[in-house]
Amino acid sequence: MPGRSLPAGYLGPMNEPPVNPYAAPQWPPQQQPQWQPPYVPPPPTPVQHPLLYPGAPATLVQAVEQGRPVKAAGWGFPDVLITLGLWFFFSLVSALMAVVLFGDEELKLPASILVALTMPWIGLAGWPLLVSWWKGNGPVIDFGLTRRWMDLVWGLVYGLAALGLAAVIALGTSAIFGDFDSAAGELAGDMDSVPALIAFAVLVGVGAPIVEELAFRGLLFGSLAKRGMPIWFTILVSGGIFALFHFEPIRIPLLMSTGLVLAFARYQQRSLTVPIVAHMVNNIPAAIALVLMS
Repeated sequence: MPGRSLPAGYLGPMNEPPVNPYAAPQWPPQQQPQWQPPYVPPPPTPVQHPLLYPGAPATLVQAVEQGRPVKAAGWGFPDVLITLGLWFFFSLVSALMAVVLFGDEELKLPASILVALTMPWIGLAGWPLLVSWWKGNGPVIDFGLTRRWMDLVWGLVYGLAALGLAAVIALGTSAIFGDFDSAAGELAGDMDSVPALIAFAVLVGVGAPIVEELAFRGLLFGSLAKRGMPIWFTILVSGGIFALFHFEPIRIPLLMSTGLVLAFARYQQRSLTVPIVAHMVNNIPAAIALVLMS
């Protein structure tokens, strides 16, 4: 009857003790179920391909994985030397053009500065782009011009890291050598035309990062990495040449730190887009300050 318990020693119809439906099942020792950990698939095997190398851009890896037609890039360190040589050549040409063409004293200084800044970019960005199409698969695949939303996030992270590190080094440099300014800051201080000053700031904040990253983290970094150089050596050399390229001896430690951060971003994220964004994050605050303080 409901509410009544069975008497002690009660046996069921088959002379068996009553079964408690809530009791855990009793398994014979030899039939105990063995616990198995959940299945975790093994990590994917890295793609092995003769065109891939440590630090190869994600765009090249993706093209190989998808079976797209790619070829071994024929550009290399000699093209880096050609790039720097063309940059120097066009720097001289721009200086001569500024002297010959801009005779009006009111327009001479701002116009000559803008010409002197942009004309060398024909060599600094033009040759890397040309050889990537001519001897390789184009800048998107060969240099790693990825298009991912996370590129913006990582670019911001590395850009802020570069700014913070540069600020610390700048404090130390100022303590040793006194106050100093960048070459861009000195040029902006000589400009009295507001439109030209704004154009100069845009070129410094947006244009220069694109051009310099194509040369240093695109062509130079890739030339060293695909030759099998150790990644630490590739990062160090690309950062060092980037620092020396600016011809600002007092700012070499600061520029070196920025170059190392940008080169590490290129390697870690397998993307040229990330250091381009990071370089913009590093330059834009200074470009805005140039406009506001001039």
